Amino acid sequence: MNMETNNYKLVIENIIMELKKISDNIVTLNPPINPILIVGFEKKYQLELPNDYKYLLSQSNGINLMGDEVLGITFSNYGYDLTSTYEFEHFNVQIPQFDYLIPFSPDGGGNFYCFDTSKRTNNGNSCEIVFWCSNYEYSETDEPEITHDNLSDFISECIIGWTLENYNYDGSRKVLGNG
Repeated sequence: MNMETNNYKLVIENIIMELKKISDNIVTLNPPINPILIVGFEKKYQLELPNDYKYLLSQSNGINLMGDEVLGITFSNYGYDLTSTYEFEHFNVQIPQFDYLIPFSPDGGGNFYCFDTSKRTNNGNSCEIVFWCSNYEYSETDEPEITHDNLSDFISECIIGWTLENYNYDGSRKVLGNG
């Protein structure tokens, strides 16, 4: 494989290293997933998960940083996982998500950041990330908002970045200036 193909792996490894700098009191990195579960998800829903997410799962089956999370493919300590969330958001809601969307990060208000598997990025190794508002009826001409080009950009900004705006690596609240 060439460097361009492996670049997403290096970026995910850097994100994991950054998360490991954060206190275990506020971050949870689950153990890696068995790759058979990834294949099972893809076969069951006839979707291909993005390679950057699959690589993340090989490092950690989900991330939780102070309640902000990237879902693992199977049950986590917090009650959400990719499989049950996909099932619920596609088959058990009044306004189901488009088939090609995979909800991987809840916003805490019933909405989700999703992989748009119809729009590959990063030489096919990633997917665009969109924000799905669960009580809004989207259409082919009015699609969910694109928020990020790939998973690593999402994690860097929304999971790590937003947390470190207000908290230190040890979990203590930052003292903000008067300004």
